[in-house]
Amino acid sequence: MDETTNPRDRTGEGTRPRGRPSRRQSLVGVLTFLALLAGGLTAVQVRAAQAETQREQLAAAEEADQKAAARAEAAAQAARLAQEERLAQEELEQTRASAVDSAQQQLGDAEAVLAGSAGQVADDHVRLALAQTIDALRAVLADPQDTLDPGEVDLASDAMSQATALVTQAQGEWLAAQEERAAHEALLAQQAEEQRAARAAGAAAPATGGGGAGPDCGGPDSAEPASSSGVTFYTSTPSDQGDGSNGRLPAASMSRLSWCVDSQGNAQWLRSDAAAALTRMNEAFRAQFGENIAVDMSYRSYEDQVAMRRHYGSVAAEPGTSNHGWGTAFDVWEWQAYSFGSPRYEWLVTNGPAYGWIAPGWARQDGSNPEYWHFEYTG
Repeated sequence: MDETTNPRDRTGEGTRPRGRPSRRQSLVGVLTFLALLAGGLTAVQVRAAQAETQREQLAAAEEADQKAAARAEAAAQAARLAQEERLAQEELEQTRASAVDSAQQQLGDAEAVLAGSAGQVADDHVRLALAQTIDALRAVLADPQDTLDPGEVDLASDAMSQATALVTQAQGEWLAAQEERAAHEALLAQQAEEQRAARAAGAAAPATGGGGAGPDCGGPDSAEPASSSGVTFYTSTPSDQGDGSNGRLPAASMSRLSWCVDSQGNAQWLRSDAAAALTRMNEAFRAQFGENIAVDMSYRSYEDQVAMRRHYGSVAAEPGTSNHGWGTAFDVWEWQAYSFGSPRYEWLVTNGPAYGWIAPGWARQDGSNPEYWHFEYTG
């Protein structure tokens, strides 16, 4: 059987073992596998591409959402800013309107004060200052309403209000001075009438210092009975027509003491600053001795100086040179309680300078013309 076997069978050609694929089949299988593999790879690549596309779409969508959110936030911020700006503008307009209303009301009040104070202030500069602040406020209010600065309005209003207060104060002081002047003129008229009545009744003039002191002048431990010898000279009453020279002082420059009116009803008069200083000294004197300083004479008119010079000779001051004529001297009553070395005299000499009042050297006990009753104001 071996001898009859086909040689092709020995070489393997023309026959194939049963169950084994042929090369063609193997190649087809390989190709099929590669095709499947390629198809799988392609599918994977497609899916990867799709996944990348999805990621890109998601990223784009997220970016779009973020941009949309940013735009929404920006829009909201712009709306808030617009709202804040609108509210600020409304507040500014309300503030401006309030400032203007207040300023206009104050302006009306200031104009009324300015008009009502004409001729009723001692120094018209305060009225001029008020007029200037009124003009300044008017200029501020004349600016366009939409650009008007409320702060500037308030500043101009405050300046005008202060000027208004100064004018009101000055006017009040002027009116008070007029009332005081009227009262003073009434007192002068009353005194003049009393003096005319006394002369008409033929009242005898007592001696110097003998007219007697009023009950508020001195006290029980100092006062002495009135004498009736010689000629009496009284304190002079200033005139409204005084020219300001010695013995002719205008009443407006003088003040009346509140104590020691003499027996003829004459008040004691001194220059206003001297009177104020003596009033303060009298308060301290009264605290020490329980009584007022016993003032006998103070202001002396030029005419009275002439009369006293004629009566006393060189002992009296040359008319027109006396400190009494300047309203800066007073004499106490010539009582023993005020004599040299007395407690009251020593008190006045020691404490007087603190109030501007002195006993001049010539009037001291060792002076050229000793007068314990005489004191002068030096300021």
